Amino acid sequence: MFTNKLTKILYMVVLMVVLPLTAYAQNPAPCRDREQVIKFLEGAHGEELIFRGISGRGHITLIHYNSKTGTWTASIIRPQNPTMMCGVDVGSTGELIANGDGSTLKKNKKTW
Repeated sequence: MFTNKLTKILYMVVLMVVLPLTAYAQNPAPCRDREQVIKFLEGAHGEELIFRGISGRGHITLIHYNSKTGTWTASIIRPQNPTMMCGVDVGSTGELIANGDGSTLKKNKKTW
């Protein structure tokens, strides 16, 4: 009797943990027109593009950053629809580690 109740409780706990994760994984990042997103990030947030690269998964990754406020936005452009930009993360604190001119980090600068 006790093990039967314990088993039911365990199933419920597993379902409560797994189902939200499955739903989250199925929701793609919110996507908008690329040009409008860039104008919004630059205008409303004062963020400038500091990084652009092609990921191992095939999409373009972009990082916009505001050096005065520390806010940043990470987004991707999928190859299936290059006119759309999809937000993947944002933050309100951060710092630019590289010198900004493409050169390497300063030798004595702590990064962590």
